[in-house]
Amino acid sequence: MIEDARLIPPGTCLEADLCIVGGGAAAISLALGYMKSGRSVILVPGGGPHQTASCIDLYRGKVDPPGSHEPLEENRLRMWGGTTTVWGGRCVPFDPIDFEARPWVPGSGWPIGRDELKDYIAQANELSEAGEADFDARSVFPETQTELLRGFDNENIVTWPLERWSIPTDYSKRYRADLEAASNLRVLLHANATHLQMDSSGTTLRHVKAACRPGKVFQINAKNTVIACGALENTRLLLAARDILTEGIGNKHDLVGRYYQSHCFGVCGYAVLKDPFKDFIYDFEKDQAGVYCRRRFWLTPEAQKKHQVSNVVGFFVRAVSGESEHRNAMVSLVLLVKTLLGGAKKGPKRLSQIVRAQRRELLTHLGIVLKDGPSIFRQVAAVVYTRYFQKRRLPMVLPSKKANFFPLFFQTEHAPLWGSRVMLDDSSVDDFGMPRLKVNIRFSEVDYRTIRTFVSLFKQRIEESGIGTFHLSEKDKEYLAHPERRSFNSNAHHIGTTRMAVTADAGVVDVNCKVHGVENLYVAGSSVFPTSSHANPTLMIIALALRLADHLKSKD
Repeated sequence: MIEDARLIPPGTCLEADLCIVGGGAAAISLALGYMKSGRSVILVPGGGPHQTASCIDLYRGKVDPPGSHEPLEENRLRMWGGTTTVWGGRCVPFDPIDFEARPWVPGSGWPIGRDELKDYIAQANELSEAGEADFDARSVFPETQTELLRGFDNENIVTWPLERWSIPTDYSKRYRADLEAASNLRVLLHANATHLQMDSSGTTLRHVKAACRPGKVFQINAKNTVIACGALENTRLLLAARDILTEGIGNKHDLVGRYYQSHCFGVCGYAVLKDPFKDFIYDFEKDQAGVYCRRRFWLTPEAQKKHQVSNVVGFFVRAVSGESEHRNAMVSLVLLVKTLLGGAKKGPKRLSQIVRAQRRELLTHLGIVLKDGPSIFRQVAAVVYTRYFQKRRLPMVLPSKKANFFPLFFQTEHAPLWGSRVMLDDSSVDDFGMPRLKVNIRFSEVDYRTIRTFVSLFKQRIEESGIGTFHLSEKDKEYLAHPERRSFNSNAHHIGTTRMAVTADAGVVDVNCKVHGVENLYVAGSSVFPTSSHANPTLMIIALALRLADHLKSKD
């Protein structure tokens, strides 16, 4: 059942076997898995079906130092469905090496192995409508060449690993009917968890306080509670519960909010191929079920160990800046539309300022579009059809091979650091009286070494194989020399703030995601990941949530 919590009278006490705080991929997956037990579930999503200005304000916080991280209200959605309402749909599992303790990656090592999650990854892939959990091009596409570029793969970089793409599935829409029909489940839209109330001993969670409006509080008594509202908000709820445990829940060893990770990613350099029309699998491929897949450049575990670097992947993308050196009509058209529409949304005055400031570049892009007019209309028609008229959306528009300009995108693991953290900012509170957050994200030499090594090995391989050449602009060279100077954006990949570990002095939750020292409180989501891999976290978030659902069903 899905209902409007604003109709619940203040002071009401609700009862359930399980309370889930959150409304995104982790929370909905957990609810779907647990409700099959027949036991009662209450889900507190922290918002309604749409993002509102007041919800955005609840996420505002402080970045220290200023500019080192995007504003905390960006890349987060406090609404039913969470970021599944806007995600691109990329589904990638973690690799076996990600679970290993690697001496050169500080804080690495999971207390569980990849094999233990195999079945849950398959279930997560199915739930996300991304097909079978086979991420090896050699078995998925046995009739095609193994490599992305024939003759490229060697002991350092291979290209048979696949990423799979969801529809993309909006969990709040796709599974609404299932949740609405469940007689043992209540989704309380517009309800916000405002406090985790412990008992006097600090070892059991008594109830969750919730409210739709400041001062209008009701409570939920549950046998077990799971907080599943993202790595930042999970941290805030635990740290802000200081009335019984002065340091916050699960924070006896000062670990809640520590080891905050994301990913290092960006575009560095571009390839020019000897023949871009020969032996090159550039576009998205469809498997037998019609699921879009794409091959990637992956630094092998052997190369990671040899060069003492973190996990990393790369792939060719369209140019992501406004620079027009790509000379590709489709890319120029996309940039023109985004720039002009973005300005128009901000009003005529702002649009005029943008046009004046970027006049030369906009005219260059317009010239590129007009020069390639006949082909651009065919491309636009194809893109509109595959992006908006098919149920399964084309993940992204790639420039044609004709330009022979292939920027290299990289995404690397972010090594966990004690000093990279999320903490409370007691100088400011939100409308519900909860302290806001302050973030201090840090990177280390292994992060920068990983980027340099990957780019260097890629350049070396593509040129020694005779497939093409690789070029670095002065800006690229400056970046590789000083990667710490580039501005950072998490891209909504918030990871590691309530890490999993066997003992309380090493992590916040145990192998079953239960908070150390608390009998009935659990955490779901990427905040429990000890390390970040190179992979977008959504698929693994769902897999671990399904695993937690099974554990809770066996526990009750």
